[in-house]
Amino acid sequence: MTLQLASDATHDAPAAPRSAPPRFDPYHPFRRTLLTPEQVRTLSSLRPSRVVADTIWCWLWIIAAWAAVATWTHLWVVVLAIPVIGTRYYGLFIIGHDGLHRRLFPNRDRNDLFNDVFILGALGAITRINNRNHLRHHQHLATHDDPDRHRHACFNKSEIVEVVAFLTGITSVFTSVKNVFFPTAGVKHGGVADSVEVQGEPGAKLESIPETYTTRDMAILLGWQVVLIGGLSWTIGWWAYPVLWLLPVFVFTYLGDNLRSFVEHSHPEADVKADEHRLVTHTSNRLERLFVAPMNMNFHAAHHLWVGIPYYNLPHADRLMREHPGSSALEWRRSYTAYLWRYMRATPLDECKGGQ
Repeated sequence: MTLQLASDATHDAPAAPRSAPPRFDPYHPFRRTLLTPEQVRTLSSLRPSRVVADTIWCWLWIIAAWAAVATWTHLWVVVLAIPVIGTRYYGLFIIGHDGLHRRLFPNRDRNDLFNDVFILGALGAITRINNRNHLRHHQHLATHDDPDRHRHACFNKSEIVEVVAFLTGITSVFTSVKNVFFPTAGVKHGGVADSVEVQGEPGAKLESIPETYTTRDMAILLGWQVVLIGGLSWTIGWWAYPVLWLLPVFVFTYLGDNLRSFVEHSHPEADVKADEHRLVTHTSNRLERLFVAPMNMNFHAAHHLWVGIPYYNLPHADRLMREHPGSSALEWRRSYTAYLWRYMRATPLDECKGGQ
């Protein structure tokens, strides 16, 4: 696959046809050298109790914000509650992202059930179905087959107005929703759909046959809507569901993740050059991490190199990576905001216009 996301374990994948183009993997040397196999195995150990505790903690914040509005229904309480709800669900979303990689529980069924019932179901997603887009992003980063390329490439962000339109969701919502909820049956090379093993999911493949929603899935999705719409409308008012759920999730979870994805993989240069070094880590500060990269997702280079490492072990992985002299070839930035300002000051990026 494009990025060998495990200990180079692609033995189950069918041989690529002779007509298929060579796979581009600029990050393979880092996987070989920055961490030892023993370190990767240790860091990939799962702690389900940590997942459960973090999930409960995030939901308690959200419920407390709803309760505050229900008790003191004033504008200033609503204004304060919106970022609390949005950022804490963004934290849940990042935990759910680990669930997409099946890194919450050792048992796949238990992982998917927990992720669907307690995290992604509230967003209208199901792990088994909606992980396809994200896994393909890991497979095909730095290639035109990456379904998230529109999020971090510069071909659609070469002017300031394009950057603003992307970051506000004007030009990104439709593509993101289409890719996540209506995935293609398979990314094709030379007419053959990919079927490759993904790190952290032994034997898991991106199948060429799309899966459908089951009764179990629909029960979870409909159940969440009944709880959210009915519960918020009954305890607060008819306006609570759009204002205290849809709005904060869109602004702080979707747009926050949009910004993070853009900044963590982009460079103010032509995409053909940026494709050679799209792995970036941000040391950042607590305030930025709260709004842009909760649950250690700012350590993004470590996550992309070894997706089997759960979110709570990424800081340790990052420290070990930095001790290796070869890590100097990767990029560490201090601030999401500072980079975004630098990117916008570099516009117009004439070398990006008209590219893909």
